[in-house]
This record gives sequence, structure tokens and C-alpha cells, in this order.
Amino acid sequence: MTYALGELKTAADTMRVLRGQVEERLGPITDEALAKRLDISAGALRSYATGRTMIKPAVLRALAELAGVQVSRVYAEMGWLPRHEVSAVRQSDLPEQLRAATTAVARLSESLDGLVSQDTGRAALLAAGAVLGDERAATRFEVRLRALRSGARCPAPTTLVAEFTPDDNARPLTADTLTARALAVGLQPVSETPRDTDGSDTTNSRHRLFQAELEVVTAEALSRAGDCSWQGEPGTTLWQPVCRRWPTHLLVQHVLTGQPFADRLPWLSNDGLPVVVIGADYSIGPTAALLARALGWRFVPVSSATAFESGRLVRSQSLAPATRRRQGWSAAARRAGALAEPAAPWPVVMLVRPYVFGDQDAHDTATRHLLRDVRARIVYARPSPVHLDWWARRRRLTARGTQPAEAWKADILGALTRVEEVLEERSAALGPDHDLRLRLAPPSPSPDAADPLLPDALTDSHFDAAALCLRWLDRVANTGRPSLLRELRPSALRDHLPRTDASGGTVTRW
Repeated sequence: MTYALGELKTAADTMRVLRGQVEERLGPITDEALAKRLDISAGALRSYATGRTMIKPAVLRALAELAGVQVSRVYAEMGWLPRHEVSAVRQSDLPEQLRAATTAVARLSESLDGLVSQDTGRAALLAAGAVLGDERAATRFEVRLRALRSGARCPAPTTLVAEFTPDDNARPLTADTLTARALAVGLQPVSETPRDTDGSDTTNSRHRLFQAELEVVTAEALSRAGDCSWQGEPGTTLWQPVCRRWPTHLLVQHVLTGQPFADRLPWLSNDGLPVVVIGADYSIGPTAALLARALGWRFVPVSSATAFESGRLVRSQSLAPATRRRQGWSAAARRAGALAEPAAPWPVVMLVRPYVFGDQDAHDTATRHLLRDVRARIVYARPSPVHLDWWARRRRLTARGTQPAEAWKADILGALTRVEEVLEERSAALGPDHDLRLRLAPPSPSPDAADPLLPDALTDSHFDAAALCLRWLDRVANTGRPSLLRELRPSALRDHLPRTDASGGTVTRW
């Protein structure tokens, strides 16, 4: 059979592309070595590659499989398979681990039903979907998903993790290749990496290059995922007990505080005021999300990317480090308005981390004034020294070069003191019941900082604090109507409300 020059050129071009993908996976390979892998002679390989002779279908299949590319798609590009038939054979071409991971995504998403909103998604699920949906990355990484639970009286998923394990035969992409791909999705260039004296990649550099590849592949998906973090770098230890390999590439997201979600049949209070919860994951941060879901209100974890357009919440680009502590809070507070302004109902629970109020400069004064005047009801809890000690030690296990524990605690205590001063001003002006101030009892026994699972006592206290918030709102913003506790939306808080502790065992009124 004779072939037109165009057909031979298409075959040669396809071989060149596939060979490049083989070398991205396995590293540079000679003609002789590649021919041996394809079970042909080096002369035949060169004849195919230069377009002198047409590559045999069996050889093209072997080359596509070596490159980790869908065979049916390659055949379609060659004109050997109608394009409309590619989707029909796509599933059978997927590796077994790919099908298993896809099933895991679906099952885990189902297990978290009711916690995932329409306008966002779990970071681990979105990232897994992005990797599994990328033809090249799907063959280079194995994906493993897991939900971590805690809570004795009020058990709930607290952390969602996705581990991405490079295939044993996969080699890191070059810094130049990754830089080109990173710039295309709006990420920073990938710098050159140090090498050992024999020219091989060090463990650290290999890890960083694989990490950069995952960040590129998941960039678009994670832009709508909320707050999450990559963990598992060499020299850290916290997440090692829940991983198959160490160091690893682990995407971690706190189930409750990590993402915003939209309102759903919101309860309407008498005054229409939003609720601002000041706390973090080591104190009452998750209380904000539990409360919002039970009320059917929108939950907004305020971050550097929080912004509003015409009063509507949007996600902006993250700001420069010097600005990010206060700009998101400023946008949210200005959207809520000041107490002196006419009230406009806004069923929102905002979560603001205490460090927002930690700077001691002119900007810090502005953030305190916004807190003093914001048209909202404020919920705040003072964490115990045990809470802060545990979290400070835990932070040291998640990243190298992080702030020393004592310095971090000093900064947080300073921020909490400034918040409490503002709340005293508000209490004097608005009355002692307008805002809610709580204290957290120290968990007993003292939590193990090296345990990746959140302490059961801490999770239980989140539910206890949320129950106290409901009873307070029922009293101050639901007067003259049926009890708010009988009007809750389907949620984890409604399910666990009978198990919450109002005796002061974990949380008490200040």
C-alpha cells in the first residue's frame, strides 16, 4: 500500500510528539533504547520518524501507551478511527487506578452530601478531578482521597485530603517546561533546582518539580475551591501517619472553614443583621460554618481574596502579603455597613481570623474601627492557653522555617487583646447582649500536636459553641416568633443539637 506525503508527515509528526511525551515521563531515551521498548529495529524507528515508511498500528499503540496517551485519540488523529467513536472507547483505555480514583471521587462526594455547595467544591475533589481529567497527569500520578473525622459526641468530617503519588517510572518535568505551563495559567515561574554532584535531582528538587506540576494542573480548579494548602514536603511530619509515602504531595482542606457557600432558604431575623465570627480552626472557626448551614445563610470565610461587586460576593486575586491581612476584612465590613446606617437584611455569617487585627500601625487602627462600627452581631471566643500551645506546636510540623511557637502565640494574644478592647466598647454602647463573648475550656487531656486528626474535644466544642449561638440568636433576634431551634435547615448542627453540651464543659459565656 502506498501513502500520500501528507499521511506520512502526519505519522512522523505524531511520533515526534509522542516521543517527547515519553521523555517527559522517563527522561531522555536513545533511538536504540526506544526501538527495543517498541520491539522493532532502530532502523525501522528512524524510517517511521522521518516519514519514509508508515508506522504500523501495533507500534503506534505501543508508543502511545509508553507515552501515557489515550490510544483511541492517537488513532483518531491519524484518521484510523472516526472521531465520534473516541468517546465510546475512552473508558476502556483508562488505567485501572484511574477508574478506581474516579469512583472514589464520586463516593467521597456522596459521603459529604449536604456539605458541598453549588457555587464551589471541595478542594481535594476538584484537584483530583483536574488531575484525572488531564490526559498527561492522569498517567503520571496515582490519586488517593480520604476524609478524616473527629468528635466524640458530635462526630463529623473535619479534614479532606488528597494524596498524589508520582508513578514509579515518572520523571519530573524540566523547570523550563513547567515555567511555560505555569505562566499560561497565571502562576509564578519555576526556578532552576539544585542537583547532586553526579547531575541527578536531589530529593528536594524532585519533590518541588512534581509539586509545581500538580499546582499547574490544578490551578484553574483550585481557584474556586476556597482555602486549602499543599502539605507533605521533605522535613515536615504532621501528615505522615495518613499517607502511603513520605514525603508526599498532599492537598489538605478543613471541611467546614475551607470554603464559602451560598444561602439556602435563609431564616430571617428580626433585625436583619449578619453575624461576624472571630476565630480560627484552633478555637471556634468551624462554628461559623455550622451556624450558617443551620440558618440557611451564606457562609463567607474572609480572606485576602474576599471582594464585592455591587454588593455581590466575588473572589478576587490574592493580594500582596503586606495587604492581605486587612483588605478582605475591610471589603466585608464595608459591605455590611455601619450601625449608624439604615438596616438592610443580609443573611450572612462571616468568619474573620484573629490575625487580621494583629498589626500595630495605622492600618490596625482602621481594622479596629471597622470592627467597632460594623452593622453586625459579633461572636468571639477566647481560646485557652492549651489551645494555643497545641496549635503552635502543630504549625511547626507542617512547614519548615515557620514562625517560632512563642513568637506566634505572642502575636495572636496581642490580636485577641485588641479584639476584646473593641468588644468592650461595643458592649458599653450597644448593651451586653448585642454581641456574644465566649470562653473555651482547656481540652483534657492536652491534645497531641503530632496527631493529624483534630482532637475530639475540639470538634465537640465547635458544636457546643454553635448551639450557644443559636440560643442567643433565638433570644435577641427572633423575639415573638416560634423557637429558632425548631426552624433549622437540614445540617450537621441540627442532627447533633441534642448531643451538644450547654453545661459549660467546653464553652461558657464570658
